[in-house]
Amino acid sequence: MKKKAVVIGGGFGGLSCAALLARDGFDVTLLEKLETMGGRARSWQTEGYNFDLGPSWYLMPEVFERYFSLFGKQRSDYYDLLPLDPYYKVFFGKGESALLGTRQQENYALFESFEDGGGEQLKRYIEQASYKYDVAMKEFLYRDYRHIGQFFNRRLMTEGLRLGIFKKLDSFVSTYVKDRRAKQILEYAMVFLGTDPVDAPAIYSIMSHVDLGLGVFFPEKGMSGAAQGFVKLCEELGVRLINNCEVNRIQVVQGKASSVETSVGTFEADVVVSGADYQHVETQLLPSQYSSYKKSYWERKVVAPSMFIAYLGINRRLKGLEHHNPISPKIGESISILFSNSLHGQTNRVSI
Repeated sequence: MKKKAVVIGGGFGGLSCAALLARDGFDVTLLEKLETMGGRARSWQTEGYNFDLGPSWYLMPEVFERYFSLFGKQRSDYYDLLPLDPYYKVFFGKGESALLGTRQQENYALFESFEDGGGEQLKRYIEQASYKYDVAMKEFLYRDYRHIGQFFNRRLMTEGLRLGIFKKLDSFVSTYVKDRRAKQILEYAMVFLGTDPVDAPAIYSIMSHVDLGLGVFFPEKGMSGAAQGFVKLCEELGVRLINNCEVNRIQVVQGKASSVETSVGTFEADVVVSGADYQHVETQLLPSQYSSYKKSYWERKVVAPSMFIAYLGINRRLKGLEHHNPISPKIGESISILFSNSLHGQTNRVSI
């Protein structure tokens, strides 16, 4: 008999893990508390509008291509992908804005307009970000880490300073550019990570290679459409997908997860994988004696989202805006106005 695996959460992580387990011979059941799969990358229809609730940027496309190749498949078999140009439009306040896009010379010229030598500095900045990306992809991304010692390989020990793991992003960016607008562009991505550039490690300068170097994309049917592509792959592999199924508890017997108790019944398992939020799993699903951290640890933490999102349905096209429109009042603060297709008019998402 096949070993049973239960996966908690139908987001990208849960769906991709479920497919891999099924490929490797497990009898897989995936449990999702919402009505549809996709987790945060799901859609919501109301009053004629179709809201794409999930992430708004599709980055690092080669990671997705590699994933589908693990099954002998191509990503294009499951969803279509469109390159975006421009990548986004930045608003600095007082009527000043700028476009970032696929033509690097125009991006260099923009930074040159901010300050003398800014174009060359942007080029240098992207080159170092590209180096960090290459190291991360080749040395770290596709490895298993079972203890902290595995992070300290020879390349990290010899080139760690160049990777910027001991510096802070804001001060690191300041060694390249001084203009406020240039810094806001290079530090903007931190809003998606939920941290301030003043506190974020400088290794996150890698994000400037990810967007300005590799490009920004978007699935033709939205991020929820990409999630449905992962659903299709799971279905082809025989994964049992169950919606409207809220997990109440992970049962542990002699130190090993043995079943998952839910609102619709109990599912026996030889392996349990949870894609739910870590704090929720630790404090609500696992017996306290099997949690990695004590209750007092979580009580000292502030668990909060990195942004507040309002979904606005507007029945006319707003002039002067692109699909992504970050507005940066000052370093460390950002408002983003994001647009996607709707059943009529536009679907507009404001992220604060």
